[in-house]
Amino acid sequence: MSVIFMSNSYFEKKAFSLFMNQFKLDIYHMQNYSIVNSTQTELVFGNNGTTYTTRKSYFEPIVHRSLPKGIRLSTKSTLKSIAFNPNGSIVNFGTLTFDTTDSIKTVRIYIGKGKMTVEE
Repeated sequence: MSVIFMSNSYFEKKAFSLFMNQFKLDIYHMQNYSIVNSTQTELVFGNNGTTYTTRKSYFEPIVHRSLPKGIRLSTKSTLKSIAFNPNGSIVNFGTLTFDTTDSIKTVRIYIGKGKMTVEE
């Protein structure tokens, strides 16, 4: 008989990794939507940083998602939204800071064509 022990931190790291993969896909989709449709798009956080919505206008959402339990956008984040111009260039750049149950994760959004990095 074998027993495998996995700590909560393993599952929390995996949850953040899965969240970040989906988050990046949503950002790239939003950027592509801007280019193809020649329109500005925006990602905004809601519900105290526990959800986000990508949208083509205030009344036309593209995607709405909830962040995994234990992950939320920090009040220390310099960005509260991400937007792309119709040509796919990012409108605002800075850092998104996420509070998790065991650490703080930072996502840096750079000016240009939507480049970003994740720091732990």
